[in-house]
Amino acid sequence: MTRLAPEEATRILNGFQRDARAMLEQLLPALRNRGFYPDASVDGWGDSRGGRGTASTVVMTSPKWLKPLDKTKQLARLRLELSESDEWALVVCVVHQPDLRESWPASADPKWWTDLRERIRAQILEYHDTKAPPAEDPDTEAEPLI
Repeated sequence: MTRLAPEEATRILNGFQRDARAMLEQLLPALRNRGFYPDASVDGWGDSRGGRGTASTVVMTSPKWLKPLDKTKQLARLRLELSESDEWALVVCVVHQPDLRESWPASADPKWWTDLRERIRAQILEYHDTKAPPAEDPDTEAEPLI
């Protein structure tokens, strides 16, 4: 197997970063406008080792509106990783769902990104529908600690 050139790895990681950010950003208006996660935002970064790009991560966060146990405050995370053996893997993490790991490159077909976006949207909404009420409701009196 021929080793992947650093420039090619960087091109793939940059393309993933662009496409993954765009896909998650398409979810923001629905999550914000419906009042589910008004502070939701998307961010991303890359990792390198020895001057070579090795991973790209894109996250959708909502610091104020996730359950206290959700310490990462991430609604979704997409990470494309390049192994030492030049194999690509995509890791998809959605709040309160098992991580999904699949091989990359994904199909260049835009339908793949659309299907992934809709799967992430459905899982976030499922999480939202099962969220416990806030720990402290200002309209009710707190029970005294005994």
